[in-house]
Amino acid sequence: MEQVTMSVNGAPYILAQGQDPEQIKNDVVAAARDGAEFVTVSVFGNRSLDVLVTPGVPITFESETVDFDPHDDGDLDSQFFTSDLDDYQLEH
Repeated sequence: MEQVTMSVNGAPYILAQGQDPEQIKNDVVAAARDGAEFVTVSVFGNRSLDVLVTPGVPITFESETVDFDPHDDGDLDSQFFTSDLDDYQLEH
């Protein structure tokens, strides 16, 4: 499946699997043309992100092929967090 990362002013946000990148791009362009407007997206972890889009804020989209993640279903009532590698203890 394709995983899309939207970067806002250099900060990357992985979009949830059910998001429509083309619709988000259209919403971003419309918000920038209007001068300033919030665009809301669902991001990986089933979290909501409100982005204040203005003509001066750089927003980029990057796509890559990844495996499907059943946890990432866009359900904002079922947030989840990925483990940090520092949480794992290596056996010697």
